[in-house]
Amino acid sequence: MRANEQFSGKGHKIHVCKRCQRLPRSERKAIEDREDIFGFMHQSHISQKNVARLEQLAKSETAQVASLAAIVLEVARVTPYKRRRLKILARNHRDLLRRLDETGLVFAHTWDRLPTEDFTRTDWEQTES
Repeated sequence: MRANEQFSGKGHKIHVCKRCQRLPRSERKAIEDREDIFGFMHQSHISQKNVARLEQLAKSETAQVASLAAIVLEVARVTPYKRRRLKILARNHRDLLRRLDETGLVFAHTWDRLPTEDFTRTDWEQTES
């Protein structure tokens, strides 16, 4: 959340503030690609167009983007629909669920159910449920 003054006329349409516009194009693209990948996990259905986009992102020059895209691409091929996705992964594909957990992509799947203060926590292992 930024004040309206933080946006120039050029970046306001695409929701990019002045500070982020100063970043190198490759870094800005990597950030946008990561947001796309997390968005795919949040969708109720990962469509064939999304799968094609994930295949492109899996070939990315940025290693982090490529690895995240490869994980989400594998999830899309196993369970393209969001309903009971985590249950299916826990039952049949534990290694894939573990990788989702390690990368934080599992939170993208359930971010509408978690309170916002949970994302600011850094001591996930130490909290008791």
